[in-house]
Amino acid sequence: MAKAIGFKKIPTKLTEPKPPPEDLPPEEYKKAEAEYEQKMKQWLTESIYGANYKDNPLYQFREPYWDNEWEAIKDLIL
Repeated sequence: MAKAIGFKKIPTKLTEPKPPPEDLPPEEYKKAEAEYEQKMKQWLTESIYGANYKDNPLYQFREPYWDNEWEAIKDLIL
């Protein structure tokens, strides 16, 4: 679909984030874990749809469902 209309996916320059160390104090760990989840979602989005994902027609089609898909799969990924 994306190739048919001339869209060129730009590869992401992000690297896969690493989970926070488990030896952090509870408050810091919670904050680091939330930050890790956010970075992982961004990395996954750009890995699938490209760094220019907002211009990707496939992403635009699936965008309304992406947050729900993320919630469904994040426990498998994180």
